[in-house]
Amino acid sequence: MTATMKISGMHCAGCSANLQRALGRQKGVKTASVDLDSATARVEYDEAIIDLAGLKKAVESVGYDVVD
Repeated sequence: MTATMKISGMHCAGCSANLQRALGRQKGVKTASVDLDSATARVEYDEAIIDLAGLKKAVESVGYDVVD
């Protein structure tokens, strides 16, 4: 499954790299890429291991918000 989430709170390349690392460390995440310019995170994941709520929690754990 693939999800694209709109992210708020990123201000620099360090922010996007930090978020990409945090998402990539989650069990069940296959790939994660974060784009600072579009303020989005695209995550490919195994929905049997992690769900969208878990991804959102990972984003929030490093200080950013998912825009609904």
